[in-house]
Amino acid sequence: MKWLQIKESISEDLNNRNLRNPNIRLNALENIEEILKKHFPEYIQQPIEHFSKIDKVKFRSGIAVFKSNGKLNSAEKSIINEIYYRI
Repeated sequence: MKWLQIKESISEDLNNRNLRNPNIRLNALENIEEILKKHFPEYIQQPIEHFSKIDKVKFRSGIAVFKSNGKLNSAEKSIINEIYYRI
């Protein structure tokens, strides 16, 4: 599975869930993707190989470092859960 397939699957799912505002999580998906592109391009290039090698909690911690406040919001945590669910 390629990153684009994972991203499209999450986006489609979010748009079909009857969420009051799916854009909150869609924006979180974009934020996570930007961090991956800048700091972890290998996760974009070979997502299954790299995500499967790291625990979700450790991955969250590694990503949070690159946020201005050092913390992920609940939408970003939800998106990471969705990524791991698909992998």
